[in-house]
Amino acid sequence: MNNGVSILLFGPELPSAGELTTCLIEPDRIYLPAYKQNVNFSELQARVGSFDHNQLQLCWQYQSNTWMLIPANPDAQKTLVKLLPKNAVAGLSRWKRETLGQSLVWKTVAYFLCSLALLAVLVIWQYDTAVSWVAGRVPLATEYKIGESVLTSLKTQTALVDKGISVDAVKKIGDRLTKDSSYKYQWHLSNDPAINAFALPGGIVIVNKGLLEKADSANEVAGVLAHEIQHVEQRHALKNMITSSGIAAAVLLVLGDANAVMMIMAHQVSAQYFSRQAESDADMKGLGLLNKNKIDPQGMVVFFKKMQEAYKGKANGPEWMSSHPDTANRIQAIENFIKEHPCTDCEKLKWDKKVILASLEKEKTKGK
Repeated sequence: MNNGVSILLFGPELPSAGELTTCLIEPDRIYLPAYKQNVNFSELQARVGSFDHNQLQLCWQYQSNTWMLIPANPDAQKTLVKLLPKNAVAGLSRWKRETLGQSLVWKTVAYFLCSLALLAVLVIWQYDTAVSWVAGRVPLATEYKIGESVLTSLKTQTALVDKGISVDAVKKIGDRLTKDSSYKYQWHLSNDPAINAFALPGGIVIVNKGLLEKADSANEVAGVLAHEIQHVEQRHALKNMITSSGIAAAVLLVLGDANAVMMIMAHQVSAQYFSRQAESDADMKGLGLLNKNKIDPQGMVVFFKKMQEAYKGKANGPEWMSSHPDTANRIQAIENFIKEHPCTDCEKLKWDKKVILASLEKEKTKGK
């Protein structure tokens, strides 16, 4: 039986966008024929990645370097998940779970106590409106607790950098975009080679080294940050949690009982992906945020085009470009917005990419 799976491989001296190759799934390991490299299942760590946060990433250490592979397309991801033994790969069981089981008795009890009250809301309003209504009433303190819990979990899986020149450069852009926000944002960097950035509830934003390497201007980074900031401001993560976890969890969140639902929330954040509407909403509101703060919004469309070009001629690109609004349509929508909302006094930001990446590598070395 041929267990070959098409993947993008990231590692030392490989392109920042990854090397398209094939891996073989053997009884107790993954084999990379092109590199004659064997990776035991016990050495792998499964994580969630991509803009849409639904991509399988498999990471490991080889000859003192960090390596990572991601499926080259959705079909490859399905095959990879099917072939990998969930109990042998760290983190894979959690990745696979979509909801917490019915083991928590309180959820059933709370459902019966609160369902009648919320049912009236769901009958009167459309479901999406009801979810937005509930999310809007979750205390910020509860959201902060959820974000910090997930951040603590992430720190056990990957080293994060929260100080130094590289963090200051991202923080300077982020602080400018969020100066009027009710959230107190945190900015963290990771030496992860994946081209990715993501936000946790409560305003915790993590940017990967791979994204900084891919971006050629501070305005491109600003475009990505504006998008992720809007996921926080619009509470898209909370809405996903409420939809997935049910009415009882929603009520407990509104009441501020973060501890009772932390297990559900932490899982939902790590396994979530956003709807097409949420991604488009983050695009458009992110552009508005850039204009409001006088930052040239062209960086967002430049970065989208760059990602589209990086995968030109390949069978499939990253899943965040294919599973949600078509990339070409998103680019067109962004260009239309810029044309309809000209910002003549918006500026192009300055940064020193070499210094920033060197600082990130230095902080990584200090952390070892």
